Amino acid sequence: MVAAGAVAGLVLGMAPVRYIESLLYQVKATDLEVLALPSLAILAAALLAALPALLHAVRIDPANVLRAE
Repeated sequence: MVAAGAVAGLVLGMAPVRYIESLLYQVKATDLEVLALPSLAILAAALLAALPALLHAVRIDPANVLRAE
């Protein structure tokens, strides 16, 4: 889901390329750093947000959960 959002964001982010290039001095909107840094930051935030739920799921014994229900 996060990867699909990142791809959609990159595709939609490429639409206003000329406008972005006019705002930023000596930076091309298609530079790898310009595209990769925000994508990696969003991916890292998504993974960090999922970490507590992942740790909680790893600690739970499935047999106990099934017995409780």
